[in-house]
Amino acid sequence: MDSKTIERRLNRIEKTKLNTTITLFTSIIMGIFSFIERTTFNRFFIADYLGLYSFFNNIIGVLSAAELGLSTSIAFALYAPLELQKHDQIAAIMQFYKKAYFVVGTIILLGGILILPCMKYLLNTVVPMEEVRIYFLFFLLKTVSNYYLGYKETLLAANQEQYKITLVYNVAWTILYIVEIAIAIFTQDFLLYSISIFAINLIRTIILNIMATIEFPKIKSYRKVKIEKSIFNHLIKNTKGLIITRISTVLVSTTDSILISAMVGTAFLGRYSNYQMILSGLMALSTLIPKSITASVGNAGVTETKRSISRGFNALNLASFFVYGPLSILLINIINPIVSAFFGANRTLELLSVALICINFYLNNQREILLTYKSSLGLYWEDRKRPLAEGLTNLIVSILLGYKMGFSGIILGTIITNVFINLMIEPKVIFHSGFCSSTFWYYISTINRFLLTVAISFLTYFINSFIPFVGVLEIVLKSIVSLLFTVVILFLIYKNNDEAKTILKTLKIAFMDKKNQKKMLDM
Repeated sequence: MDSKTIERRLNRIEKTKLNTTITLFTSIIMGIFSFIERTTFNRFFIADYLGLYSFFNNIIGVLSAAELGLSTSIAFALYAPLELQKHDQIAAIMQFYKKAYFVVGTIILLGGILILPCMKYLLNTVVPMEEVRIYFLFFLLKTVSNYYLGYKETLLAANQEQYKITLVYNVAWTILYIVEIAIAIFTQDFLLYSISIFAINLIRTIILNIMATIEFPKIKSYRKVKIEKSIFNHLIKNTKGLIITRISTVLVSTTDSILISAMVGTAFLGRYSNYQMILSGLMALSTLIPKSITASVGNAGVTETKRSISRGFNALNLASFFVYGPLSILLINIINPIVSAFFGANRTLELLSVALICINFYLNNQREILLTYKSSLGLYWEDRKRPLAEGLTNLIVSILLGYKMGFSGIILGTIITNVFINLMIEPKVIFHSGFCSSTFWYYISTINRFLLTVAISFLTYFINSFIPFVGVLEIVLKSIVSLLFTVVILFLIYKNNDEAKTILKTLKIAFMDKKNQKKMLDM
């Protein structure tokens, strides 16, 4: 292996380690404050306000479809110029991005204003509609400010510096949680709550904008440079492929909550949002690897062979499973005890609903590494046909099953979509177009890992059913049993696996000094 390739790989390992470390520690701190904030919110606000919070975020998600995946296309377009230090092209791409995001932000603002009169048809709530509209405006302004001012974040992310964005985001959100806790305890004023979200988000966006400007001062010198034709054509091609993907993502990620609000009730959506908060906290941990390596994979796509990228995928796919598999097993065992202990026994869901939530959590995490490689390798054009089927299938099946089974039917509709549309088709695009290889062993390993997770879930749930305690002690004991059995079983099964050995070797390299790192990579 030549010295330049070794240096590139060491640089990717170091940046991935930094991204992962910062994300892990700040996510844990933010998760603690998030949990305290949600507990306080449940105690001092009625359930409808929690439902409104979730509903607003989902409506904003629908409006954000106007973004059409531009940030992903731009990030991919930046990988090569950043690697080659072509500051004129970096500047040209960012100027294009700025103009495009101004248009997108304006479309979202106008779309949000047009939705205001329709609120009464979309919500089933005891909160006066006049107040609902005012609250929604602040959520809308928060999002619009991101498009007007936050476009430079993508530059930091594409430069393998996601840790900077994560650090600022999580510090800002931790401060916001503290402010929200104070508002809930002392005022119970949801208007102040909405204003605080807007204000702190605006400050965070401005800080990241300044950081990107300081780090890339040279791009100010290039104001009238045009994007190279090859880069521009690829950018437009990727964006075209992303349009349907973006729309279908919105249909899948936001319509569940909208359907729950319309078909089951806004108050029930508030109950479900407690589960979503716990899922989000665990998701932040389970997606550490995919989110930390996105730009590194993009850099590898510019400099490495397809075979090398494929080997990296197999190892990272297993590494991700080692995180989200145990977390999924932990989730089925402790999520109801957590909700019961901190939010109230009357806010828990039945076992069928909880099991479906956990399966959906597992499948969403299963896709994360696929999405990372699809994004980093710029394969959205090749995947352009699948997203429409995903969005329409999820919407139709969730509505049909929702009428039959209520909340559980809506979640089951999303699971069916994930299994039969996403996890069947998406890997083919990545393996055939990205790696030029077969998907056969990927499907086999995916099925085996899912069945293994289900088996361990049944085993640990059965053992935990004999624990006689309730409250915090129940949560602690069930967590210990779940994780202990899971780790031992996974170790026994995977101790001689080639990908597991690659993961272990990479971890060793990450914590060595540079001299020994080079020796290990050259072996």
